[in-house]
Amino acid sequence: MVPVFFVTASHMLLEMSRTTGYSIGNLSLIFTFFNAGLIGGQLTSVFYSRKFKKVNIILTGYIIIIPCLILLIFVESLYLYYTLYCLIGYAAGVIWLQATKYMLENNIKNKDRLFTIFLNFYPIGHITAPFIASYLINNGINWRYSYGVMIFFVVIIFILYLVLKRGRRTEIYDEEEEKLQFKKIFFNRRLNIIFILGCIPLTLYAISETVISTWASPFLQSARSFDIQTAGLTISIFWIAVIIGRIIVSFLAGRFKTNHIILCLSIIAIIPMILFISVKSTYAAIIVIASAGLGYSGIITLLISAASTVYEKGRGVLASIVFAAANTGISITPFITRFVSQFNMNLSIAVAPISMTLLAVFIIGKNIYENTSGKIEIKIKK
Repeated sequence: MVPVFFVTASHMLLEMSRTTGYSIGNLSLIFTFFNAGLIGGQLTSVFYSRKFKKVNIILTGYIIIIPCLILLIFVESLYLYYTLYCLIGYAAGVIWLQATKYMLENNIKNKDRLFTIFLNFYPIGHITAPFIASYLINNGINWRYSYGVMIFFVVIIFILYLVLKRGRRTEIYDEEEEKLQFKKIFFNRRLNIIFILGCIPLTLYAISETVISTWASPFLQSARSFDIQTAGLTISIFWIAVIIGRIIVSFLAGRFKTNHIILCLSIIAIIPMILFISVKSTYAAIIVIASAGLGYSGIITLLISAASTVYEKGRGVLASIVFAAANTGISITPFITRFVSQFNMNLSIAVAPISMTLLAVFIIGKNIYENTSGKIEIKIKK
């Protein structure tokens, strides 16, 4: 549901601007407020875990989201849009972190594969969103009804969660784990540096991916004269390629070194995104964006898994920081694209391959540090 909340709006920005009178630049800031709330929710989720059960936290999050979506159907004020998107983002962030903790706390050893499978649901949301937007606009239906569709999805998820949790065993609350202090988690200097080198690429990846997911569609419509349906189809194909790529990566995870897989994927992503900057025909755009999707596919899943499991304890705190790093990139991207597009639209899309190139550089540095520092640590112990 997280991508549906803001990607649907990204494909309808032109229509929203025409009916509300607000500029596309100002309306695009709803993505920033949404992700600011998402970061806040993920960072504070660990504090709720100290007093409440996961099931209660998740259900409360959905209860907050539903009335906010209802209000979005009627509001006219731009500032109310910002506020409601921020609240929805906050509740979604809390839910996301709680769901992630379920995975981190289980006994499955190959977390890389588990995260790759779990995060396949994220691109499914991205695939669904363009079809919602294009269906409404092409049939002359007011874009505000998209919030009604989202309410329907949230209610279905809410009911399914209640049904699935019924009869399940009561979750075990580890008070010592939940109240673990920062200094007891981040006690090893070498692992701290590895953790930081794992979080920075997450921010860079999020910037690159967000350029495609939220800015590529308006770019194709305004700079390449694509209609909304064609632009939406192009982005959907990107996410279909991401899903296919993640299925492939799920088989590779655990068999090859994580850093090596990420580096190979980043190179696969960089080349087609450079070509995408100058592409003009529909077929060329589809081929190039599909190739890029295969490269983007498993990067974030492997980065999240690697960073969240650096330490054995305090994984709820680690997950909060990891997702905050990713969502920081998502939050600042609208400002970057808005600023750069004032000078050159092609350059605004170039932000994607530039960020991905920087990610590859950090992964190379992380791999070198892990190898050299590990050898030094072994020598010291001897």
